[in-house]
Amino acid sequence: MNYLPPATSLITFLWSGGESILLVPMATRIIDVKLLISEVLRIPVPIDRQELSWEGQCLKDELTLQDYHIPPTAFLVIYKKIEVEIYLEFDGIRYVYVVFDGITVGELKAKLQIEQGVDIENKVLWMMDNGYLDAHAQLLVAGVVEGAKLFLIEDKKRM
Repeated sequence: MNYLPPATSLITFLWSGGESILLVPMATRIIDVKLLISEVLRIPVPIDRQELSWEGQCLKDELTLQDYHIPPTAFLVIYKKIEVEIYLEFDGIRYVYVVFDGITVGELKAKLQIEQGVDIENKVLWMMDNGYLDAHAQLLVAGVVEGAKLFLIEDKKRM
């Protein structure tokens, strides 16, 4: 007897505003899952700003749930892509990034180092109203939202 995967799965979607369950055909492309999220679940994240993640892996729009072997009753996390500005110290050099709010502060710093060659050693990201941001915290947990202005500054605690 051959085991055939189910044609549909009951997927639970988690996002910063709660959770919802939706019956989704396994052959559905990720981009179409995002459309279902917007139209059926009415989650207030536009399709072009959604990032879906399963077990820490970001899902590509052109692939299907079946391509990822997502099991029935799986949990998918919906992250939102946000634009942030990073200023070096307070000297006015500015970098703008569109990233999803599920990455960590440390991953954002590493992105700055890799893509711009900025030295991040002994430096922290700081945000007005929130202060120093924990490198291990996801952006959404650290309070980093669309349009946030972050400053890469010397870590006074390590000096």
